[in-house]
Amino acid sequence: MAATPRTISKLIKVLSSWLPSLRARFMLLVAGLFLALSVVMIMVASYLDLRDEEQRIVSDARAIGATVSRLSVPHLTNHHYLILEQELESIAASGIIELAQVLDPARTVTIDSDPTTSYFDEQETHPLIAMVLESGKEQLRQSRDRVEVAVPVRDMANNSLLGVAFVSVEHAPASGMLLSIWGRNIVITLVLLIFCIPVTFHIADNFIRPIKALTQTAHTVSDGNFDAPFPVARRDEIGVLARAYRDMVGTIRNNMAKIHELAFVDPITRLPNRECFRQHFTGNMFARDGQPNRMAVLFVDLDRFKRVNDSYGHDHGDALLKEVAARLQRLLNASEGTGFVADDRLTNIDLQPGNRPAEPTAQVARLGGDEFAIVVPAEKPMTNVYTLADKLVQCVEQPLEINGLTMTVGASIGVSVFPDDGEDYTAILKNADIAMYAAKRTGGNRACFYSEIERDSFSRERIRLEAELKRALLRNEIEIYFQPKVDCRSMKVVGAEVLARWAHPERGLLTPGCFIDVAEESDLITRLGDRVLELACRQGRDWLDNGQRVPLAVNVSIRQLEKPGFTSRVLDVLDFTGFPAELLQLEVTETVAMADPEGVSEAARPLLEAGITFAIDDFGTGYSSLAHLQHLPFNTFKIDRSFVSGLVTDQHSRSIVQTILAMAKSLNYEVVAEGVETEEQQAFLAEHGCTIAQGFLFARPMPADHFDAWAKAFLPQSVDASGAKKIGGDRKSTAAA
Repeated sequence: MAATPRTISKLIKVLSSWLPSLRARFMLLVAGLFLALSVVMIMVASYLDLRDEEQRIVSDARAIGATVSRLSVPHLTNHHYLILEQELESIAASGIIELAQVLDPARTVTIDSDPTTSYFDEQETHPLIAMVLESGKEQLRQSRDRVEVAVPVRDMANNSLLGVAFVSVEHAPASGMLLSIWGRNIVITLVLLIFCIPVTFHIADNFIRPIKALTQTAHTVSDGNFDAPFPVARRDEIGVLARAYRDMVGTIRNNMAKIHELAFVDPITRLPNRECFRQHFTGNMFARDGQPNRMAVLFVDLDRFKRVNDSYGHDHGDALLKEVAARLQRLLNASEGTGFVADDRLTNIDLQPGNRPAEPTAQVARLGGDEFAIVVPAEKPMTNVYTLADKLVQCVEQPLEINGLTMTVGASIGVSVFPDDGEDYTAILKNADIAMYAAKRTGGNRACFYSEIERDSFSRERIRLEAELKRALLRNEIEIYFQPKVDCRSMKVVGAEVLARWAHPERGLLTPGCFIDVAEESDLITRLGDRVLELACRQGRDWLDNGQRVPLAVNVSIRQLEKPGFTSRVLDVLDFTGFPAELLQLEVTETVAMADPEGVSEAARPLLEAGITFAIDDFGTGYSSLAHLQHLPFNTFKIDRSFVSGLVTDQHSRSIVQTILAMAKSLNYEVVAEGVETEEQQAFLAEHGCTIAQGFLFARPMPADHFDAWAKAFLPQSVDASGAKKIGGDRKSTAAA
């Protein structure tokens, strides 16, 4: 029994695999139910017919027995008995009854319907007759082929038993009756099936048709047509499902629109973004015949935009970007008469050859920050491109009204042409970027074509270096090295200067002399300085966690000092890394300090209050005055290496160094000599009161792990009052020594 449900389940699975159509399954279900109902109806009808037949036979037997018993009365003559017997024989001959007898109490047959026997024949008494004679009650017995009834015959006057009337009726076998009944019902069932099958097909079609229509609509939606109609007006379950589908498709449409906007639309200017611009350019690179389309990419970078952001905040900067974007779009639309067809689509273009546009179209996009890009057809001669570039410069430099303020910015534009200046999108955009930096380096607010600067190898190299440095800051290719600072008398290590190195993927490790000038010119020095400061403080914190106190000196450029928020950024780095402020020294060149002493003092004041110290780097090369030095927040002079290198051979250098040392002593400044390479230089400096020295005599700049090994091998390390290992001593005690 346990296997039956499993077998049925397997059968259903097999049928489902054979009949994948919902319509076929529905019709099979209806046909199965109809056949099962027909079988049940046939069985019930057969049972009822058989029961009715048996009840009819029993009723007939009883009726004949009762009739015989009423006719069998005492006053009947023999003539009457003979007539009754002849009637019974006639009834038996007709097939209604098989045998009818009337017996007296002595069990003598007085009337017999069997023509083969006579009144005088000796016959065996039937058991039912004996039972009636003994009990005086009617007896009935049914068998497979006959019904037998024995009815008592009584006197009407005194109800005494006169005899027994016995009737035996033969009926057809049950199997024959059932066969007849089943045959009849099967004929009826077939007639009903012939009528019901078309009706079932019609009902199934009406039931399946809306489902098929809904399925077709779903397929249409899956192909990208979200405007396909749903049968939402229906009031049945199909209508409920259709409305659910409609709501779901509406939600998907809205979500896809948001995803599309995030993927292809700049959120501030509502222009196409970098990815949309890339797809647009790539889709227009080749014509339908496979030939390249000449196109010019104009890379636009706003001049002085950072000052707007820093001075007025990002809200004003975003408003300015919106206005510039609107101007660029209006200018491009107005230039359609010069051969440009603007394309405002924000979707990707099918790159299959048959679906490529017949002619390249123009587009303006925001790449990020203050950078925009425009792509336009560039058929020779490129007069329209030159004209557009000039108009872009004039358009952007017009004053802008932003939140009630009048602002002006410029535009440095770099132009590269496909396929002349590159074979793909990446090369074209990179070369346009290089041309833009060339325009900015020459003063900005102008356009520069890549083909024009390609002949100038020096300019091209600096521009390439600037672009590579920009990528290096994004890829964390900037590293830091440490050059030890040594006490001239005790020869103990008292700290280190942090120096930047660029791990160039192609040129190897580059020193600051290879890229600092480029960084200063391009304003990348701010990001570079912030990166070096963060790395230095992280390493200093690691050393401190390992029990080593290493005072660190980090160079600061004028661009960093001028930029608003410099003080807060330094304090944030210290707070984030956990490096103590009293172990950090910021070095500012003498030229920078003397150029704006008040600005330097104002920027340094909060840092001094936090415990950070300041040093004048390259001292002696500028035009410092005692009046300015007394008000500047410095406590350390760093003698320029040009004076230290001439100590042994140049009397003029020795005099300058002696003067600086005397001045430092009078101002209570600490002195650090840079570029010490010989023992004679070190001895002279120690003899004349120089506090600290650094240079190749002690060690070259090295990574942090090498610095650890060198410091352990150089001299035994002193121990501070807390018991922690300390490279060098306290800065004040060192100065006093």
